[in-house]
Amino acid sequence: MPTELLSVTEAAREFLAKSGYSFVRLEKADLNDAKHEWVLTFDVGLAAPKLKQVRIDANTGKVTAFE
Repeated sequence: MPTELLSVTEAAREFLAKSGYSFVRLEKADLNDAKHEWVLTFDVGLAAPKLKQVRIDANTGKVTAFE
C-alpha cells in the first residue's frame, strides 16, 4: 500500500499544481474499498487553511473528482 499511496499522492499534487495551486500539503488520505477510490484532503491555503479534496480511482490512478 505505501507505494500505491505515494503514487496517488503524486498524481493529486500534479493535478493541483496544474489547477493553479502552488502550495499544497497533504492533510489526510483515505482508501474507500467499497468505491475503489482514494480520497485525499490537501490544505492549499497560504495564510489560512483552505481544504480541497481530490478523489482518485484506485484501479487506474486517475483523478475522478475535485472538491
